Amino acid sequence: MAAVEEHHIKLSCGDNRYLEAGDGPPLLLVHGMGVATSANSVEMLIPHLAPRFRVLAPDLLGFGLGTRQVEAGPTFDLILEQLREFMDRLGLAQVHWVGHSLGGWLGGLFAYQSPQRLGRLVMLCGAGLNREPAPGVGARLQPSREQLRELVRGWLSDPGRLSTTELERVVDGMRAAAAAPGAADSLDALLAQMQSVAVRERYMLHRRMPYISVPVLMAWGEHDALDPYPTWSAEFDALGRDMHRSSKPWAPAGARFAKLPCGHHPQWELPQQAAALAGDFLLGS
Repeated sequence: MAAVEEHHIKLSCGDNRYLEAGDGPPLLLVHGMGVATSANSVEMLIPHLAPRFRVLAPDLLGFGLGTRQVEAGPTFDLILEQLREFMDRLGLAQVHWVGHSLGGWLGGLFAYQSPQRLGRLVMLCGAGLNREPAPGVGARLQPSREQLRELVRGWLSDPGRLSTTELERVVDGMRAAAAAPGAADSLDALLAQMQSVAVRERYMLHRRMPYISVPVLMAWGEHDALDPYPTWSAEFDALGRDMHRSSKPWAPAGARFAKLPCGHHPQWELPQQAAALAGDFLLGS
């Protein structure tokens, strides 16, 4: 099994910490939203992707264990620029992208803005289509270890899929991110963009979808409550798994679709299955 290494790199907005493992085509593995969220939130996917890819999982600007306090940020625009600069500093002209939740939303924006820098995109329970913010997205987490355990279990459609060891690993990552200096209010600028109806609309993916030209796989959990996934899950079989025909046809032309038997966190519930699905698509299967 490929060893996961932790690195830090200096970027324009400060210190950027990232996890790296494997050898092969470069793959950005991008985490979701939350004060307690970091690259560790998607770490369980890395062992299943590293045999096929050079996996690079950065803490997004304002998240994780790098610089948490950013002047006039973090914002959608600054985070996207951070990721382009991250690629520049590592000499990566183009990458594949697997993004969970916010990471999928950012992937859609990146594909729209910089398609020449993206090979293929996997949106794993991607946000950016839900016009209303997800419940609890602005929570300022400083809970106890047991409260975090209950929070994670509550996010899973089948809590039994996480072993005790895996659950403690997830909790460890959340506690470290939530306790980082400056974490409590580090995401205020991004949350303001997400929670303002007018500003959020500027970054929604709906109008951008027809102009995303890179190959895209949109995968989600059948128990995911994030829009449009309840609608897509209900219509999936009847529409021959082609969500372009859905009552919510919010996808790029030519996109592929996959439904997983889990909730909003397949990286915890079904990491091997989610990684295999993503890897096969990214390599053209």
